[in-house]
Amino acid sequence: IGIMTQQKVREKKTDCFKTGCLAGRKGRPCPVSVLNLNLIKKGKPLKAFKPCLYFFVITLFVFSFQTNARADADSHRKAADELLNTMDLNTLLSESIDSMLQIQLSNNPELKLFEKTMKAFFNKHMSGESLREEFIDIYTETFTEKELRIINTFYNTPTGKKALKEMPSMMSKGAEIGQRRVRENLPELQRMIAEETERIQQIQQRSE
Repeated sequence: IGIMTQQKVREKKTDCFKTGCLAGRKGRPCPVSVLNLNLIKKGKPLKAFKPCLYFFVITLFVFSFQTNARADADSHRKAADELLNTMDLNTLLSESIDSMLQIQLSNNPELKLFEKTMKAFFNKHMSGESLREEFIDIYTETFTEKELRIINTFYNTPTGKKALKEMPSMMSKGAEIGQRRVRENLPELQRMIAEETERIQQIQQRSE
């Protein structure tokens, strides 16, 4: 290859800055570039380009890592999205909301006049599509991609499909049990609140 002339060396300094081999500013060569020029002057051009080669390899590795990370994140979210499709999120939420709403209406008959209004509100702000991205965030934070695919496989089995179908009804029955238990023991709760209120008042009176 031969030893470069002074003119070519000066051109090399400028080119190095443009190609990323110069770390300095305002066209000043970095130590690596100075080393390259010295090696070229000594007739060792192949060794001169080794630092550039290392820089290229490291840059390529970092870029590949970032690309793979993005690809993994996209694949993870896609797995969550596929699971939500299997679960039929829109229908699942709609049926769950209807069940809960009916419980509220049965416990508060005066709200019956506003049933359509309440349904319209919930359908707007609690639909599967409006909450889809948030649900994907929850599932990807909770489960690995592999776990999501295992769950998806289960929900595609007869037993999994039955579980999805019965889930809104089961949730409704669970809520009914909870509300019934509260009603049955409401006097106890009222007594506990009264006792705690009296205790707090006594403390406040002593501190005055």
